[in-house]
Amino acid sequence: MITKEELINQMTINTRKGYLYSILKLSCVFFLIALIASHYGFTTLTTDLTTVSDNTFLAQVTFIGFVIAINERIIEAFKRTFRRRTSEEYSNEFISAKEALAKDPNNVELASTAKLWRSIVNDYSSETGRMCLIASLTVGCILASIGAVRILGGLENPPQFSSQAHVMFFDAVDVVLTGWVISGGSEGWTNFLSNAQKLFPQNKG
Repeated sequence: MITKEELINQMTINTRKGYLYSILKLSCVFFLIALIASHYGFTTLTTDLTTVSDNTFLAQVTFIGFVIAINERIIEAFKRTFRRRTSEEYSNEFISAKEALAKDPNNVELASTAKLWRSIVNDYSSETGRMCLIASLTVGCILASIGAVRILGGLENPPQFSSQAHVMFFDAVDVVLTGWVISGGSEGWTNFLSNAQKLFPQNKG
């Protein structure tokens, strides 16, 4: 069983501040990786999306939505396989502690145990969320680094850049931005696609 000291250490890591530091550090790492990938031309590779739509922007947005959906299924499978069993065990322990406390409300030890298990359940849930977010960000940044999918890739026009360093910086920002978008999930993405289709209607016949 997890000790109080271990719980306190984990809670420190899984606070919002800890989340922010973890994600920012990972973003910085992928920013540097993207600079190297851009230097060697990996980010210039493109995926042919003409089969999706003749409209370049709409095709890219649709493809990104597809990647987000696939990524979510992978993350969900990871949670079911590696995290759900332990989560259910912790939840059952918490329920048992609450039931025991309900039978003896004045028992200080039972109250402390119930409080501890509640903290463990909440912390484990937060840790799972952090792991899933990091995994999604990693997948998104890797895909962008090899040119598979990029948010701003369709806007890139080499003659507009002043130097190779400018291109590398643009690509690095694009990689991190793409990773963030993919890690953000599909919430609200359907509405965005609907609005995009209204702005860029497909050609008829």
